[in-house]
Amino acid sequence: MIASIILGLLVLLLVVILAISFIAAGKLAKPPRKILKWTPKDLGLEYEEFTYKTRDGVELKGWLVKGSGEKAVVLIHGYTSSKWDEDYMKPALEVLGKAGFTVVTIDMRAHGESGGDVTTLGYRESDDVADIVNMLREKGFKKIAVYGFSMGGAISIMTASKTSVDAVILDSPYVDIKASGRRWINRVKGPMRFLLRISYPLIIKLTTSKTGVDPDQLVMYKYAEKVKAPVLLIAPTKDDLISLEEYKTLYETLKKSSPSVEVWFVDTRHVGVWMDYGVEYKKKLIDFLSKYL
Repeated sequence: MIASIILGLLVLLLVVILAISFIAAGKLAKPPRKILKWTPKDLGLEYEEFTYKTRDGVELKGWLVKGSGEKAVVLIHGYTSSKWDEDYMKPALEVLGKAGFTVVTIDMRAHGESGGDVTTLGYRESDDVADIVNMLREKGFKKIAVYGFSMGGAISIMTASKTSVDAVILDSPYVDIKASGRRWINRVKGPMRFLLRISYPLIIKLTTSKTGVDPDQLVMYKYAEKVKAPVLLIAPTKDDLISLEEYKTLYETLKKSSPSVEVWFVDTRHVGVWMDYGVEYKKKLIDFLSKYL
């Protein structure tokens, strides 16, 4: 009798784990789309709609804010966000646009208004951004920076490892996608946290199948050691998704190839620097870009 009850509970737990894993993997591969109504015009910036078709035919949607010279910044949002993010994309876009830079900001695959059935968590997206950088070169831009937040920071590292850019700004970049995923589970309250923890290996396996990307390809150190451009790394010390040790190791790895790496450790949360230290952020950003663009 007791053995039958235990077996039944184990079967039930297995069914629950399978269900949670399939649901979680589906949501990871196909995040909710953030679409709002504001535009750069609300910030006093003239802009035009920007559309780019990737190598594999995915149509990416974004904005092009035309600056006053031949310097451009490609601005890249994080996972589950979009060009409409109001916490960090909006202030960054406003500061860069009013400083006279041309700014291109795009919804990544399966985010915002862009096409694509699934995200690849930065892997194929870095090819998309690299191609956009090369397109800007062909259009006559002499100096180009990539500037990304969270997943967008990882995309910026990978992009800079495979094509020529003149500056890289990384705000809260994930360093190891699996490690950050485990830490994300800690944000979940109650029994679901336990269930997600024991389901995590299967979630990773199913997500890999859905996205077609091995998570071992989403560890930034091997890309960082190929970055040849100057880097500004913004590392929140209260980040619950990326450890301080990961940020420090990333910093040391970037120094192996980059001619200059500046790091700003900030007493705030993941991608929280614009909200909590906006005035200081603006100065550091413009000083860095003035030096290298």
